[in-house]
Amino acid sequence: MSGQYEWKVGQPLPILGPHSFAKHDIFDQYVGIYIERLTRTPSQTVLNLTIVDGFCGGGVYRRGTEEVEGSPLRLLTAIQAAEGLLNAARTKGFTVKADFFFIDENPHHVAFLRDVLQKRGYGPRLGQDIFIRESSFEDACPDVVAHIQRKGTAHRSLFFLDQYGWSDVRLETIRLILSALKNPEILLTFAVDALIDFLSVRTAETKALLNIELNREDVRDLLNLRGGEGWRYLIQNGLYRHIQGRTGSRFYTPFFIHSVEAHRSYWLLHLSNHRQARDEMGKLHWKLNNHFQHHGGAGFHALGFDPSKDLRQELLTFMFDDGAMKRSEAAVLEQIPRMIHGANRDGAGLLVEQLFAGNCNDTPVTSEILARQLVLLRDEGELLIVAPDGSKKPRTKSVDWEDRLILPSERLLFSRLGW
Repeated sequence: MSGQYEWKVGQPLPILGPHSFAKHDIFDQYVGIYIERLTRTPSQTVLNLTIVDGFCGGGVYRRGTEEVEGSPLRLLTAIQAAEGLLNAARTKGFTVKADFFFIDENPHHVAFLRDVLQKRGYGPRLGQDIFIRESSFEDACPDVVAHIQRKGTAHRSLFFLDQYGWSDVRLETIRLILSALKNPEILLTFAVDALIDFLSVRTAETKALLNIELNREDVRDLLNLRGGEGWRYLIQNGLYRHIQGRTGSRFYTPFFIHSVEAHRSYWLLHLSNHRQARDEMGKLHWKLNNHFQHHGGAGFHALGFDPSKDLRQELLTFMFDDGAMKRSEAAVLEQIPRMIHGANRDGAGLLVEQLFAGNCNDTPVTSEILARQLVLLRDEGELLIVAPDGSKKPRTKSVDWEDRLILPSERLLFSRLGW
């Protein structure tokens, strides 16, 4: 988020806000999770990867009396740490062949970052596997995508797009990344509260709104939600569905990083085309629960709006804490039998993969939460867990993606389905 900060060689460092510090924590922790996920094969010795920091800034901040690293240095360190762990665990060693693109259109920021990297010992790598671009992310993106395509066929890549507001990254560009590459993941900061405050019919055709593909009719539809109970949350719901639809990402998380100092919230949108990537980001939300909020209910379909329910109760702030976990588990316990029944009336059952992948976008539920509740329902006699070979799993405490969930033919007296 370089637009909020200024760097100049020889000048004092900008002060890092708590909100940005939280995002940097998320970024480097997700890098570790990402690499662990892609290196689970014991015989594997190499991982090709590209890291893109689209709004990199100068790389160093001041926080209190200390100098702290920004996203470029933290991403470099995260890759080094992950590679070190893999090397220690593999007898044949391990190499993470990572290329880094650090992009910023401010020439002072680029000069500052280049100076920092030289002083930190990264100078020999500049132009080899560390590339600094004085450019907007939009202008640099086609060359970055082409570089990833030339590097190999897997296209493993992480795009950290920590824009200052909500319109510096065009949705068209995100579509390009997701369609041109096989395995990209995008972490996009989006100042949704600032956008809501900006919306008006008079501004419906500004360039900023065109970048996120909101036309006059879209803006009018969103503004029509104003005035009622929870109207801001309803607009947020409309916006994240708009973004998901326009980018074409199959999986996403639309949860918030709350900015205490700014008294407003930012989305950290994680966009990908892979169920496992979405699940890992969901687990990170629970792990770093002091950083995240979710304006919605618990369980599946948590971000939809049901006019029959009391919006004030449905939209209690969800903080990914112990209370939220209990509410999520209780909701899933009630929802699963109905979801299986509704999806498979022929008695063939439903794959765990289908249940999760078809419902995970609008929910704080992870595969771990789902598995615990499936085992509990199995133990209560509400469903059967059947392995791919057709054998029942009456005692297992683990659930596999290929397992099939089947409702028992004999109805319980007090079934959760209300039979």
